[in-house]
Amino acid sequence: MNTLIEPQKFKKNRLSFSKQYSTVGVPLLLCSLLVPSMVFAKDDSSEIKKLRKQMQEFQEQAKANNERLQELEKKEALRYNDNSLGANGGGDHYPPVAIDTATAKKRNVQEEPDLEAPIAAKVPKERFLSGFYDNGFVLKTNDNRFSLAVNGLVQARYTLNLPSKYTGNANQGFDLALGRLFFSGTAFDPNLSYFFFYQSSTLGNNNQVQTIDWWSKYQLNNIGIKAGRILPQYSRQFYTDIGKYLYMDLQQPEYAFSLQRTPGIEFSNQFGKWTTSLTVGNSVRALDSDGQENFGAKLAGIGRIVYDVLDPYTYVQETIPDIVETPQLSIGVAGGYNPIDANSNLQNTIKGMDTYNVTADIGYRYKLFSTEAAFFGRQDHNPLNVNPASTNSYDYGWYWQAGYYLLPKRLELAGTANQVAFEHQNGSPYKNQTIGSVGLNYYFYEHHFKLQSDYSYISGTDWTGHGLEDNRIRLQAQVYF
Repeated sequence: MNTLIEPQKFKKNRLSFSKQYSTVGVPLLLCSLLVPSMVFAKDDSSEIKKLRKQMQEFQEQAKANNERLQELEKKEALRYNDNSLGANGGGDHYPPVAIDTATAKKRNVQEEPDLEAPIAAKVPKERFLSGFYDNGFVLKTNDNRFSLAVNGLVQARYTLNLPSKYTGNANQGFDLALGRLFFSGTAFDPNLSYFFFYQSSTLGNNNQVQTIDWWSKYQLNNIGIKAGRILPQYSRQFYTDIGKYLYMDLQQPEYAFSLQRTPGIEFSNQFGKWTTSLTVGNSVRALDSDGQENFGAKLAGIGRIVYDVLDPYTYVQETIPDIVETPQLSIGVAGGYNPIDANSNLQNTIKGMDTYNVTADIGYRYKLFSTEAAFFGRQDHNPLNVNPASTNSYDYGWYWQAGYYLLPKRLELAGTANQVAFEHQNGSPYKNQTIGSVGLNYYFYEHHFKLQSDYSYISGTDWTGHGLEDNRIRLQAQVYF
């Protein structure tokens, strides 16, 4: 049993406080003695009513006194525990006030449930959170109405460029090609999902953190409605998970012709072997264009249709580090109108243009082999051009790629060829460009941890007729969870 010696100063405070309200006890005792006689008295007696009123007032006063006493005890305890007091702090160092007595324990009972304990807070079991790892760190309620998945991607890249004299000087360096943090899940309804992620990259002498996608979607059977800053379903490769590419980067025609992210709304539908989508949004910016605001009354419109000839060659990934037992084959076509609100060297477009876009693609996968190809076409209408002969121009591009696993689930050989050609100069440094590449991919843990390497020979011509030539070697390590 712990015996606490009450400090003299605090003892005086208590005695003073108790003396101040000592007159309360006598009336309370008198009232308690009068209670038996009051029971037998008539209810309408004015004297009894007066005594009852006085007793009620005394009880309220006693309650207030007790609360005040508790406050003084707490203050004294805090003064004792304050390290600024004592011999080094210039004040009196008092021993702690007893707060573990039977009276104190009764007085300190927590009447409200602990909200951090779901059972005590009477939270329904279906709202309990459970956590696990399933291609990402996941938290969800038992009824699946609320969930949160967190994913991350890191791509560290080394690049060596050996260009011709017309292209530039030799250079090499390391980059964070991509650093991404993804958040996705459901809210209030398993059919109401959300998705957003942040991205950082040092490519192009950049070092910024940007918000990329940010949207919510409601799925009603086979029909989906998505709104926010979204990635329209236009080209197959750009819509594929970038952490699951055959090569470490997009094909060049994707940079030049793909219609990428924009704020807007998307409607999608899947019925049988057919998948369709329609997107309406602001002017679609190229990857090297800033901003997202619409400057005029024109809106972009993009539509896509995919047909699965065999099993679906899905958007999820270009290459699967496993043996695919059933052949997969899908074809797709898409078209779009886009009013240009920002200049782009990548896409050879200038503000004020209207572009009319079309693409067609095919993807096939079976056993250890996978391949896909796509064609892009675009008509550029430039009403501001003073030369009527160049008011309209026609640009095109294409790519083909294939991969084969030399060692199942481990070592993959890759090959690709692509081309981009522009008719008139509107910002691009080259008139046409052709790239051929070979690569090797090694998978330690599927796409979660892999090494990719490639060698590329890049040729073409600029707008003055000079030939362009570049030899490029890249090596990239990826961690994806």
